[in-house]
Amino acid sequence: MRRQKDLQGEYHHRIFHALHDWDRAWAGALAVAGEDARARSLGFDQLGHFGDRGCALVAGEVAGRLAADGPVTLAEFGCGFGGALRAVLRDLRERGVEVTRALGIDLVWDHVRLCRTIGGAEPSGTGPSAAGGAAVRPVQADAGAVPLRDGVLDAVVCTGSLPHFADPGRVFAEAARTLRPGGVLVMTEETSLLAPGRVVSAEFRRLHPPGIFFLTEVGERVGQLWDAGFTDIRVRSLRSWACEHLRDRLKAMRLFFGDVAAIYGEIEAGTLVDTLGAALREYESGAVVPALVTARRIL
Repeated sequence: MRRQKDLQGEYHHRIFHALHDWDRAWAGALAVAGEDARARSLGFDQLGHFGDRGCALVAGEVAGRLAADGPVTLAEFGCGFGGALRAVLRDLRERGVEVTRALGIDLVWDHVRLCRTIGGAEPSGTGPSAAGGAAVRPVQADAGAVPLRDGVLDAVVCTGSLPHFADPGRVFAEAARTLRPGGVLVMTEETSLLAPGRVVSAEFRRLHPPGIFFLTEVGERVGQLWDAGFTDIRVRSLRSWACEHLRDRLKAMRLFFGDVAAIYGEIEAGTLVDTLGAALREYESGAVVPALVTARRIL
């Protein structure tokens, strides 16, 4: 576990190190966006490929499956800096879903620390406030050994973090253990699902390095979820949606590259553009399957 903690921490720090100086990063976002709400909408504290639109997909599934059940307790496994989880909470609030407890689980201490810093900042000060209702509570832990009692959660979400789990079966077993019977698991698979019999390009692997990004074939993923204790497993391909979305993101990032570089740094901004471009080409070729995956804990 220590090896993974170091690898994941070093990889994300290399690309997103500018955000560790939060005051400076937020000032840069404000300079680009002009005001707090617009700066928050940039989603620059989200580490995934899908950004806010992917978070909206996750929130929609959680709301659709749990809205009638009353207040919700929720955790994200692999929360990173917490930006995606805060976006999910905002979306759930707008859909009328009350979240009474929201936990962000991450292996890397720097991610937990920065998640706490960003979530605690006020809009009138140096950053976005908590999403309203329950604030994100970050917890440093291995997603395969979560320090929670059995059956305490209504929903577990993963917004693009799946490729960073070296042993996803163990993570799914923990999700099943911590969910109540009938609780839901909702995940965006951004660069973690491999089409049967396909391999990815050397360029994709350069930008999504082995040991940091782990790929699983679609059939194996379904088997992992079933073995962990899930039913009603659905894998919804997002290929057309994801290709269009990444083309739009890349167009905007290239058009406003100077603004992106002002927040992240020029080299890091170039790496982000190249990384999204490599993922897009794998989606287009059909080797990597972008998907929305949902499952329900067996009653």
